[in-house]
Amino acid sequence: MDYKEHFKKEVQNFIFVELEKPLVISLNNVVINLPKGDYPVDFKELINVAKENKDFTAQSIINGMIFVLGADSSFPYLENYINILKKIPNIESYIIFQIEENKNKDIKKAIIYTSALIKLNPKKEFQMNRIYLLMDYYQKTNLSFLEAEIIESLKNLLKQYPEYEPANFYIAEYYLDKDIDLAKYHLRYCLSSEKYRQKAEEYLKKIEAVENYDKAVSLLKEGYPKEALKILIPYIESNPQNLDAKYYIAVAYREIGNYQKALLYLNELLNILETPEVDNEIGLNLAFLGYFEKAIEYFKKALKFKPSEVSILSNIGVCYFNLNDFENAKKYFKLALDKKPDDEVCKEWIRRLS
Repeated sequence: MDYKEHFKKEVQNFIFVELEKPLVISLNNVVINLPKGDYPVDFKELINVAKENKDFTAQSIINGMIFVLGADSSFPYLENYINILKKIPNIESYIIFQIEENKNKDIKKAIIYTSALIKLNPKKEFQMNRIYLLMDYYQKTNLSFLEAEIIESLKNLLKQYPEYEPANFYIAEYYLDKDIDLAKYHLRYCLSSEKYRQKAEEYLKKIEAVENYDKAVSLLKEGYPKEALKILIPYIESNPQNLDAKYYIAVAYREIGNYQKALLYLNELLNILETPEVDNEIGLNLAFLGYFEKAIEYFKKALKFKPSEVSILSNIGVCYFNLNDFENAKKYFKLALDKKPDDEVCKEWIRRLS
């Protein structure tokens, strides 16, 4: 089911009464001309009218038109209903009153009335109020199609009012974990808003931190560990929960030869979550410090999770070589070569050990 069908089915609770000729009704001393056609009346209200042997009231017909207008955008007589409703004095105030009456006890009805209101007057505040109600409804029901409707409504609103702060803020929140560039674009429109400025600035700072982090990881992978550390150290101070950042700091320290510092970060990670990457990295640092037997222990831990990893097998081989255990060294290099027959480094080691 999609958004339209979800609300359209509410019209099933209405019966359409056919006027075979125009009808003049009065509402609060205001004369309203109803052309011939079909008019919706709430089924429950129809039953009450029948029980009490009364006639339809103008209010019943007006409520029905408002409801159908908001619930079914494809209904054939919508333009007629819009023209009739627009001629009723204070109709917007009446609909707003109904929205306020229902937003806590019947949010679905409140959304329908708000949808009707913006068909009569699409001012940005009315459109945004509908979006607020949709967000509340989504939070309560978690109906997936509501999110799509919210985003589409925000986009449509921003097409009409590109600088409207509330719409920019909420669509920016949506994009935060999906498209950082779009999130930044919309957040910048909120910086002049007293209501949204502080939160927008917080989001922009977080985005900047993420972008710097990504840059640091790229620098590290490109072979610039010192430059990466200049970004990662300040980053981890404000993001201590980022375990990946701590791992990359350890890698950077190893690459500049500061093995003890690398091990400090790796042991901290080991106490939180042991992974083959952390075990392998500890093994590398221990090996560089000359603790080959201990390094082998960690490499073998990593190997349990990644038994086909050529680099780990080779690392074990190198450690055994440095321990003068050439038989085991050759064994692990052969295992590595079995996994990757074209590995020239392994071939060279086996030649040296043969």
